[in-house]
Amino acid sequence: MELLRDAGYSILLVNDSLQAQDIIKAETPSLIILDILMPGLDGLTLLHRLKSDPETEKIKVVIVSGKSFEAEKLRALQYGAEAFIEKPYDVEQFAERIIALMTAQGSRPAQAAASPAAPAPSLRAELKATVWGCRAASKGTPLAGTRYGTYTSCVSIETPSNLFIFDAGSGLKLLGAELQKTGKHKLLWLFLTHFHRDHVEGLAGFPCARDAGYTLNISGASDPDKPLETALKEAFGPGGQPAAKIELYEVMEQTYEIMPGVRLSAFYANHPGTTLGYVLQTDDRKIIYCPDSELYGEHATALQDYDEKISGSCRNADLMFHDGRYTPEDYKLNRNTGHSNFLAAVDFAGRNKIRELILVHQDDRYSDDRLEQMGKEAQALIDERGYTLQVAIGFSGLVLTF
Repeated sequence: MELLRDAGYSILLVNDSLQAQDIIKAETPSLIILDILMPGLDGLTLLHRLKSDPETEKIKVVIVSGKSFEAEKLRALQYGAEAFIEKPYDVEQFAERIIALMTAQGSRPAQAAASPAAPAPSLRAELKATVWGCRAASKGTPLAGTRYGTYTSCVSIETPSNLFIFDAGSGLKLLGAELQKTGKHKLLWLFLTHFHRDHVEGLAGFPCARDAGYTLNISGASDPDKPLETALKEAFGPGGQPAAKIELYEVMEQTYEIMPGVRLSAFYANHPGTTLGYVLQTDDRKIIYCPDSELYGEHATALQDYDEKISGSCRNADLMFHDGRYTPEDYKLNRNTGHSNFLAAVDFAGRNKIRELILVHQDDRYSDDRLEQMGKEAQALIDERGYTLQVAIGFSGLVLTF
């Protein structure tokens, strides 16, 4: 930014994306620079709002981000961004490009804007975490002889009086059958990370949704292209409105007190599309759920700061469910697809003093033997670096109690 100041432009830094739109209207900058991963509104959502508002639609916007998936670049341009600049970048070339955009517009003094922290649930009675599904993809039924299962993402956190569900992959059907059998928990909290098929495919067959005796509080992010309500209607399928009472809550990157003593925080995850990670926290326990997330690990550049950004949310957690999709060899072939090298996740958890890590979202092509070898390699890394971390490969039916 100093090079832009030296060129005669004035810079206004905005640290709260929730207030950014009002500030932009008041200040009328000539150009706005946005990151994608920001607290509050993500950059693409803010871009879409700015370009949809007659008062701000003419202002030029540049997206600058280390989240450089092709889908994100395409969406930025479709929403009206003048340019997408990928981190890391050469500082002088960056300044030259911004100045060129400003000059083409016939502007001099410009002000650049950017960045910031929704519904949630009480946990010191015994807390039980259950993995109902955690594979990257499946046909919805376990393969014969597979000890880890092939059900997709669904994890529940249970207290004597509350049940919090994270994601609605095919594993949700297993949870639904158990709830119908026991008759427990007529009020359910469901937190969706995003709307890729393997995270919502269980909704269409979820028995509790077809039962008028249940209330489902469903939270998730609204994508600029598809509001939360529309995405859920598609996920529930052509059967129409569920019989259960449905309450929808749009979540942004901030903290919500969903009931006395229980807070839910959301952060934007490094994965294609608008994707969330969650922190469920009480006064004495902290759980992280982030099944689709690409950590850069030791290969991060100075401007690929995603790992650092989420460290503050994850540090000292009691339990973390994190993307461990690829082996290091396979990750090299799948870099920048939104999924992690499992050893990068182990190292991240160890460095951030997380007590227990469950690696999830493993590639569905991996055999049980390969997954067991990954578990051994994870433990070897922990021993080598002296981390005080417990680690396990997730599987359908895994139960943890606190």
